Amino acid sequence: MTWADAWTGIIHGGSQMWKVNDMAAKSTALDHIREHAIDVPSLNILCPLAGDDQFVQYAWSQGHNVTAIDLVPAAVQEMRKQFSEDGWSKEEQENGMVVWKHESGTATLYEGNVMTALPELVQKFDAVYDKDSFGALDLNMRTDFCNRIASYVKPVTGIIYTEVKYKPGRTQGPPFHVEKEDLMLPGNFGTMFEHVASLGEVYKLSMPMQQTGHILRRLAKCLAK
Repeated sequence: MTWADAWTGIIHGGSQMWKVNDMAAKSTALDHIREHAIDVPSLNILCPLAGDDQFVQYAWSQGHNVTAIDLVPAAVQEMRKQFSEDGWSKEEQENGMVVWKHESGTATLYEGNVMTALPELVQKFDAVYDKDSFGALDLNMRTDFCNRIASYVKPVTGIIYTEVKYKPGRTQGPPFHVEKEDLMLPGNFGTMFEHVASLGEVYKLSMPMQQTGHILRRLAKCLAK
């Protein structure tokens, strides 16, 4: 089953996969980001593999600049509906990305492959909100994903807030079991970030696993692998 198939099911009332619609969880995530990010009124926040996660619209409603990336057009359309479908302009880039820009100037949605290099995003972001992206990817995709996301984060001050599934003893996925050690492997985020905090269980799941959170901070330069 492709992610497009999964979204067809989600939109038409099928399995909701890993979606979490509890707005308290989105508020808590933003609180963690505000606690650890640079202290400015309006943050630039990147949300990779965002689907239609309500965090994006919620953070925007709180005065932050948000950029989301997702591969599936139907998911991006659902995201636009949260803002109202009006007020968006569409741009098709030569790299295959479709870019939706909100009339407010503070929300941008990329429709396409998260691994695509986007020079306009390099070192732009104060924070990354990653709900399950790292743990959803095939293991052989992690290094490219981590390198791409790291390139978009501001050195020294930029952070990643990441939520991952904790299910010890189970190796199959997605979602895969992820701990601090997985995030900080040299081939993943380990040479580019320091681990700042393990947040423990950030909210309850109905599935037999825990949703745990971590904060990583971008180093000034990459460490030798």
